[in-house]
Amino acid sequence: MISDYDEKLPNEIVAHYEQGDEIQRLSSSLGQLEETRIRELITRHLPSTPAVAYDVGGGPGNYACWLARQGYEVHLVDPVPLHVEQAAAASQAQSDYPVAELCVGDARHLW
Repeated sequence: MISDYDEKLPNEIVAHYEQGDEIQRLSSSLGQLEETRIRELITRHLPSTPAVAYDVGGGPGNYACWLARQGYEVHLVDPVPLHVEQAAAASQAQSDYPVAELCVGDARHLW
């Protein structure tokens, strides 16, 4: 799914996300509002299951895991290895509804 790419993310972006704070962002007060709204928008536009969903820039897997629990075959792509590791752990924690594929990749270079 991901093509080879040479373009790297800017160091300040990598440094920010490698702090690991993204995994808790949606559980904060403002994050909860964001998550509720995004889920509403996703639900409005996705086809009914069974279907395939791609979570590009999926971070630690909040939405990917939620979609997998809804019956979607979910493929998560994120440029930050820590996020993919966190998403893998979240997917393993819901072993009855795993995310189909998790990989490090860049949204600017999907094929």
